[in-house]
Amino acid sequence: MYFAVLPDPQAAAAIADLEGDLGRRLARRWRACAPARLHLSLLGVASDPIARDTVISTARRIGAAVAFPPFEVVLTGAASFGGASVVLGCSEGSAAALTGLRDRLKHAAEDIGLSFGARAFVPHLTFAYDQDAIPETMLDPPIAWRAREIVLVSSEQGRGRHTHLGRWPLAA
Repeated sequence: MYFAVLPDPQAAAAIADLEGDLGRRLARRWRACAPARLHLSLLGVASDPIARDTVISTARRIGAAVAFPPFEVVLTGAASFGGASVVLGCSEGSAAALTGLRDRLKHAAEDIGLSFGARAFVPHLTFAYDQDAIPETMLDPPIAWRAREIVLVSSEQGRGRHTHLGRWPLAA
């Protein structure tokens, strides 16, 4: 389970088009992510199948406690990341906003007694999987949308299913 920012439908369609175009250009036959599963992860929440209802309730309290203004997400380039992931990276301004939003979520979680280690956070959107690294590729034009909400996502590992468990509008 995790909090995320999702692309709007037009940005998701542009990412799907990019995946096909870039795959052809680089002669790759990677495994693409379905447009409905595209997201920028912000903060993971421990998932305990025994206490699932409690975890969801706690996560919803965290989401409801966060105030953050809407912002532009601008994806500027594609690259390999962490092994088999093919990702889109953000502009500096988008990365700063996503990091700020993640920090607000983390502080809201800490305010109710949860703790998180000091893990590095690199904002990115995974759009495909490939065993071979790809060269860094700038997007021309970049893909952009206005982030207007955060979403609590439950991901069924290995099944390719995401369920949205809560949504909170971004507002100052």
